[in-house]
Amino acid sequence: MRAVKLLDARRVEVRDVPDPCPEGEEVVVRIEAGAICGSDLHGLYERPGEKLCIPGHEAAGVVVAVDRPRQFKVGDRVCALAFNACGQCDLCRAGYVAYCRAMRAVHGFSRDGFHAELARIPESALLSLPEAISFEEGCLILDPVGTPYHSLQRMGVNAVHTVGVFGLGPMGLGAVLVAVHLGARVIGVDPISFRRNLARKLGAVETVDPAAVDVVKRIRELTNGYGLDRSAECSGKPEALHAALDLARPFGHVAIIAESAQATIRPSDHFNRKEILLSGSCCFPLGEYGDIIRMYAVGLRVRDLITHRFPIEQAAEAYAVFAEGNTGKVIFTHG
Repeated sequence: MRAVKLLDARRVEVRDVPDPCPEGEEVVVRIEAGAICGSDLHGLYERPGEKLCIPGHEAAGVVVAVDRPRQFKVGDRVCALAFNACGQCDLCRAGYVAYCRAMRAVHGFSRDGFHAELARIPESALLSLPEAISFEEGCLILDPVGTPYHSLQRMGVNAVHTVGVFGLGPMGLGAVLVAVHLGARVIGVDPISFRRNLARKLGAVETVDPAAVDVVKRIRELTNGYGLDRSAECSGKPEALHAALDLARPFGHVAIIAESAQATIRPSDHFNRKEILLSGSCCFPLGEYGDIIRMYAVGLRVRDLITHRFPIEQAAEAYAVFAEGNTGKVIFTHG
């Protein structure tokens, strides 16, 4: 089969590698659609040194080979989770497989991932994909739809809320899409005009360029001094989280979705005197999968997140285009 290999910082090749074989409860899936994620970009593509594993952890496809399966059969449509979790610890039993206490591997990072024609995946890391959902839409369930949905649900976002989304990469654009679907008034913040324009197409009523204006001042103007009811921090930049906390109205809620090593807060101003809530998340619990599927069924415009499609043979171009930032979601398609 053909698969992507990351040989060094920004050096991508597509190579012939042996086809995977099913083993026990691990089945072989033909990848019909697989997406590039920001963590692929910052955690793999931009870092020096050869990466031992095939990258990619967002995918959907068809089961094409089995050994001793318990759940899936050849021909089943599936979307894949990144996590090879134990399935037995308290967190796994609660559906939070990303936080498994005995994680076995993570596809694309410590085990071969999905930027390939085929992938061997444990049944426990697969979810049935309804016929009504395309493979392209299905490969986006894990990160750009599911994770923002979980964060927005925890914040109780609804039609009375003004929601700020800080950072309009794929995760932030997903947050815009879901927040609009939940009825909220959404304001997006990002320095890249392509992504601000896409956020507006997805339903954001306003967008703000942090390179051109004072974000806090501008959003206060847009909200008549009120600030934000809810915010999703999707940029990973300390200044964005600081702005979100500044703009949170009393009893508001800010969710951290992006990865970030550090940030500065003012506890008295940000928390004590406003009684706001701060939460974080990098996944959704499996119990919410049905809710996410129902959003698709009633018209969530997931396909609008996709701006670029490439065959696997053009992986170098796909990664380079995604790294430039003038994209929504970039995906590989089969055939």
